[in-house]
Amino acid sequence: MDMISLDVAAIWTRILSVTAGACTAAGAPGPGTRISGKAAVTWLEGPWLAIFDFAALRRAEREVVETWLRDYAEPLLLVRHLLLAKPLTGEVFVELTPQAIETMPEGWRDAPRPILFLAPAGRTTRERRAQYLDALVRLRIPLVSGGSELWGVREFDADLLVAIAQLSTAAGRAAFRGSIDPSQLHLFDQQLPAAEAAVLDDLVGGRDEEGAVSLDVDAVSSLHPGAHPLAVFAAVERAHNRRRGEKERTHFAGRTIEARLAARGYPEPVRPCTDEFAQRAGPLLPDEMQRVFEASELLSHR
Repeated sequence: MDMISLDVAAIWTRILSVTAGACTAAGAPGPGTRISGKAAVTWLEGPWLAIFDFAALRRAEREVVETWLRDYAEPLLLVRHLLLAKPLTGEVFVELTPQAIETMPEGWRDAPRPILFLAPAGRTTRERRAQYLDALVRLRIPLVSGGSELWGVREFDADLLVAIAQLSTAAGRAAFRGSIDPSQLHLFDQQLPAAEAAVLDDLVGGRDEEGAVSLDVDAVSSLHPGAHPLAVFAAVERAHNRRRGEKERTHFAGRTIEARLAARGYPEPVRPCTDEFAQRAGPLLPDEMQRVFEASELLSHR
């Protein structure tokens, strides 16, 4: 495996920011995400399926991260309730890794499971995201059930993931340590394991994300306590997308199969929040109330 030249100053700064609380992945909920106080993994029994998309990574980056996943990280993701498929480099196709086949619960792939695509942030085109859904519709294996009702996309910091993968090797750590200020070496040795754990937690949604989408997900979930987090996220995301310009709009970050209708042209017609819903939803600001109402309407008509 070839060494990749890392921007030591940038990566060291990023590691420190991550151990201080900055997230390294975001998007659709993962099995570690808590929605209204309840862990997302508890909505359905068994692990979720994770599919890394490495098509946008350079060959050397893919080799480093694939080796790290195979030799080190895969069991650590499994205990975080993610079972891995082989990473994608071209065509979207679901094939479990040898470790996944060996460790999956009995009967796990005989029924549809929540699917989480893990894609490099800033490198994945909307056309590529559309390919995820098209592929899931075509596949007829029970695991995706001709499209899978529940799937979403989490985007990860590719540069940091490559660095963490390389720093998991003795040679990679030695090269990195040789490039930082000697006064920082003890801190580096302390922070690296914490950063690695944070990266793994972020991939599965194990650390809190802040923002209007997360707050709306909690609000909508409390009104629909039986709905799966991925379905709630899809509805909330679509309600938010209605308010964004074309360049800011997210595409296929979280979708149920029926929400393929969201490919219709924007703006979508919506009706105003009803007094009955406002009384049921409780204290929310007017803009929040309207978004939560729209998401609840979408969720109710799935």
